[in-house]
Parts: sequence; structure tokens; C-alpha cells
Amino acid sequence: MLGVDIWYPATIADEAMATYELLPGVAFESAGARHEPTVAAGSFPLVLFSHGRTGMRFAYSLLSEALAARGAVVVSADHPGDALADWLLGTNVDDRTNEMNRVGDAGFLLDNMLAGTGHSTGLPNALLAAIDPSRVAAVGHSYGAYTAMAAVAGSRGVPGDERVRAVVGLQAYTRTMSDALLGRVHAPTLLVIAELDQATPASSDGDRPWALLPGEPVWRLDLARAAHQAASDMGLYAELAHQIPDLPPIVSEYLESTAADASGPGLRPWRESLSLQAQAIGAFFDITLRLDPARGNAEADRLNAVPGVTIMRR
Repeated sequence: MLGVDIWYPATIADEAMATYELLPGVAFESAGARHEPTVAAGSFPLVLFSHGRTGMRFAYSLLSEALAARGAVVVSADHPGDALADWLLGTNVDDRTNEMNRVGDAGFLLDNMLAGTGHSTGLPNALLAAIDPSRVAAVGHSYGAYTAMAAVAGSRGVPGDERVRAVVGLQAYTRTMSDALLGRVHAPTLLVIAELDQATPASSDGDRPWALLPGEPVWRLDLARAAHQAASDMGLYAELAHQIPDLPPIVSEYLESTAADASGPGLRPWRESLSLQAQAIGAFFDITLRLDPARGNAEADRLNAVPGVTIMRR
């Protein structure tokens, strides 16, 4: 059993705003997403989103909402053994088990999301019917990028999944990936590298995959004045934490330690960083998932003209 959140294009009526519960008693309301609204008419790509180490399935809600607003179904699950609760409670697993489980989680999610309306998955038929199975992408942050790439390449005895047609690695953790694994990621890939990232810097986690990934195309976005949590909601959490009374000390300490990698002196405002990454992912999907290549190329060119943003494509 996996806990999941799903974002999708919707016909908005009077539904309540969606709420994200970080921990029991600690929650915040979405700025734009509604709770279980009617699925919009159309056929949409599926984006599988994988959180980083100590993350949560909705710790990238702002980016997930942005991708859904652009026209994608986004599904994200907690990875048991590597979610925030596991690390707080001491139930986290070793790296080998984590990597095997993560790739298995990805395949399980895709099996259910792509099952179609004739199978009992517990998911609304209208949602399943709106997914285009020929346009599937995997996106991951930090250790989640391992999930996305290994889902395509296969790893730890789990075979590669040919259903994934595009990959995005945000501040990707790749140093433990072998050259052989990277060489099997034949899907088009976008790497987003944050200039001030101390957890997964380009020298250890960006330059090698950029040189070895065989997909066509491969993009690399270098984002100046950004750090490791540039793609997550940690900048928002840092702002909201002061408004929550009686926040458990262990949670406060976690937020303080991670918020410095999202916002602070010398860093690009976190909302701006998120917006730039959402635009880059959207442009990449426009081209690689054949949504609107002309729009994607034009948007990539516009982004490349933004100060502190460099997009390389091959």
C-alpha cells in the first residue's frame, strides 16, 4: 500500500481547497488546488514524481500543481523507508533496499495509473480515462532522480520500464549510479543543476550524467543563486512554520536545516526558482512528449535569456 497524492487538470466549481498535512495536526491549505474536483475534458500526459531523501509525496506540491495547471496528471507517493516519518521515527532503510523499493514503487504506481477503466484500482475512471499512456514522464528530486532514471534503466534486479518516455532530474543525486546504469537511460532527460547546491553539486552529481546520458535530446539547466531545495516546498514551509503554534521541536529543527537550502541571503527568491524550473520542465515536455514543440523551443529560448539561467541542449 502506498499513500499517494494526484494532481490533474480540472473543471473547478465549489470544491474545497486541497489541504496538505505534514504531520498529524500540522497542515496547510493549497493556494490553488481543489480537493477532488471534476476531471477536465481531454487526454493528458502522466508525470510520476519521486521525492528526495526524507521527503514526502506532497513536498513538491507547488511544482506538481504548476505541471497539472499546464495540462498533466501528476502522481506522487511516499517511498516507505525513506519518507520524513521514517527518518523521524528511525524506521528508515539502508540505501540498497531503498533503491530497490523506489524502482518497485515507480512500477507499481505506473501499473495502477495506466491500468485503464476496466480494472479495479480504486482510482476514478474519469481520471484513468484522461491519461495518455503514450506520454509518460518520470520526475525526481535528489534521490528521487535515482528513482526516475533507474525506472528507465532498471536497477537492483528490477527491469527497466519502457513506458517512461522522458526523465527530469532536479538537483539529482547520481554519484552512486554506475556509468552502465546512466548509459541505459535512453529516454530524453533534463538535468536541473543548482549553482549553490552543496548536497548534489555539479562536480559530483551533474557533470558525469550530462556527459554519459544517451537519450535524445538531453538538456541541462544551470540555475544560478539556487541551492539543493530549489525545487521543493521548503521555502514555503519556512514561511509557514512561524505561524504554527506548538510545532514539535524535531519538526522545527528539520525545517530550519532544510530551509537554508531553499531561501535566504544570496539565494534567488524561492518562488522565482520554482517558476523557472516549472517553465523549463514544461518546455522540455512540450518537445519530448510531443505536446507543442514550437512552444517548447520558444520557451526554452526565453528562459536562456533570463539572467542566471543557462540551458544547454544536445
